[in-house]
Amino acid sequence: MKTMTDTDRILGQIERGECRVGPDAAREIAARHEAAYGAAWPADHAWAEAMDTLTSGDPQ
Repeated sequence: MKTMTDTDRILGQIERGECRVGPDAAREIAARHEAAYGAAWPADHAWAEAMDTLTSGDPQ
C-alpha cells in the first residue's frame, strides 16, 4: 500500500468539494471573518480595486 502524500490528500479534498480554493472562496472567508471580528486592516479600497483589476485580467 502506497502512503498518500499531503499533496494527494489535499487535491482529493478539493476534487470532492471538501475544501474550497480560489479568489471567490477567499473573499467569502474574509467577509465572514470581518463580519464576526471586524476589519483586520484599515480600509484601502483604492488599493483593493487596483489589485482586483490587476489579477482579474480586466483592463477596464
